[in-house]
Amino acid sequence: MKISRDAKFAIALSMIGLSTTFRGIIQVDNMDDGASYNVDDDYMKPDKHLKATKANDLPVPHSILRSRKLGVEGTMHHGVEPIIATLAANQVDPETGKSYAVHSKSKDLRYGLFAPTGSRLGFDEPPPMDDPELVKKVISSICPNDGRKHIIIEAASFPCGGKFRVSRGSGSHAWRQMSPEAIANSEMALEHPMNLYKFYNAYSKFVDVKFIALHRPFLETIASHRTWDTGPIPHSNIIQGFLILHSRFLEKHYTDTFTGKRVWTLVQVEKLSVKYHGLWHNRKDRRQALDARKDMIRDVATFLGWPETRCKSCFSSWRDSTTDYSQVFDTEILEILTEHEKSLSGVWPPAERHI
Repeated sequence: MKISRDAKFAIALSMIGLSTTFRGIIQVDNMDDGASYNVDDDYMKPDKHLKATKANDLPVPHSILRSRKLGVEGTMHHGVEPIIATLAANQVDPETGKSYAVHSKSKDLRYGLFAPTGSRLGFDEPPPMDDPELVKKVISSICPNDGRKHIIIEAASFPCGGKFRVSRGSGSHAWRQMSPEAIANSEMALEHPMNLYKFYNAYSKFVDVKFIALHRPFLETIASHRTWDTGPIPHSNIIQGFLILHSRFLEKHYTDTFTGKRVWTLVQVEKLSVKYHGLWHNRKDRRQALDARKDMIRDVATFLGWPETRCKSCFSSWRDSTTDYSQVFDTEILEILTEHEKSLSGVWPPAERHI
């Protein structure tokens, strides 16, 4: 199966979740004709283990932009998702003059990344997520050769409810009894809702994979879903486990081996809310929040390589969170959660470096 070099597409995979969150983006431009890559069997190794070969079975499209949101439950991803979708819809390809095509979901992409059962794309049952034939068919499906760039918005948190290769239900029952470190080291967590290492190694053959990490203060993140997993303490342990797992992944994927460009960036979601700066009726506080939103739009668009870096309507559906952790946790619980937050020092949020 060949994938046209003339195809232009963009995927905005929206996977978000916990306290601090990632949002991923994948983008590829002007890579060598017919290039494909072999991936070391150990998918935990960094990108430098990807080897270029002369094989022509996984051709690379001429221009691919893929946007992915990754993260944990409670990072206000439902608020951020329409911001990115609106920003994408405002883009016009300067080369063709055509607007980006934005799609809410792709059944074929979901089948390739998440499906535990079922037939699609010529498969009776879903093969492993990084199966070369599956990857080629997914890319071919979501990359129509119509001269436009396509953005596909996909949502799933880490962890996430729903039907996945490894379900949250089967995982969370075990995770409630485990330490954050044990969760981060478990195969079940690594595979839920999808294995980031396998995903990156499989799809970065075609695109530059980029992630936007969404950071929200830990205590607010836990407070937003405090009744999940039988209560705030086990829920906090699970979230910590996924944050450790995400931090390890981002540390190993800071820059792209082939392009030398940044693979991820960090957005501090709390700064988008007026309550972070003060009060809405205070003109100075309100202006600081509005400036932070403009900066976020500009920085994300620039990071993704999108031409339009301004967007008047991107925050039209945004609503500041009213969650106040100091009002929902008693003193004993708050002390335990504060210790949990301290244990993440140096782990999350991940440190950004200059390159």
